[in-house]
Amino acid sequence: MAEGLREKKMRVARRAMEDAAVGLAYDEGVQAVTVDRICETAMVSRSTFFNYFPSLEHAIFGPALVYDPVLTERILRANRDDLVIAASRIVMESVRGQGDDEILRKRFALFAREPGTTTTVSWGAEASRAGLQDVIENWLDAHPASARLVDADHATEARMIVNFSITLGDEVMRLVAEDGEDFPFDPAVFRTVRERMQALSAPAR
Repeated sequence: MAEGLREKKMRVARRAMEDAAVGLAYDEGVQAVTVDRICETAMVSRSTFFNYFPSLEHAIFGPALVYDPVLTERILRANRDDLVIAASRIVMESVRGQGDDEILRKRFALFAREPGTTTTVSWGAEASRAGLQDVIENWLDAHPASARLVDADHATEARMIVNFSITLGDEVMRLVAEDGEDFPFDPAVFRTVRERMQALSAPAR
């Protein structure tokens, strides 16, 4: 079905505001971005901005993630021995699946360039986090042999896995250099960070 004039105008306006938000964050840092600056750059009103975005963070980092069952199944099967790595990779692949353009490239660069951004956004994006917990819990229900905790239900284990994966993702992004490429996220980087997390979590002897 052909795109109507109204839909086209809405798409163009949304894109202009996203481009302004991400561009300002990329050029000057996330803390430099305000709704007023976005509106000035995109030449829209504050009311127009909030018609499209519920928050400033939403404009900069994108909407809540929707997890594709085919993608999640592939990643979980490939990483069934470490669901923390699986959860982190699901988030990154889901973000990358939103598109392949300049805005997405700059968003990834922000995560890599500004330490702590991954954790801040992950904890702020309640819907994305809850959705990921559901994905992991459903996987554990279907594959109970993958569960590690004998004294907790799958919902508890899924919540803990996602919490660990947020820290893992933040540290992975710290190791990813901003090289202008499509951030391949070498599995070795995930393993390196995971080994560090395991070493720190083990009691000193």
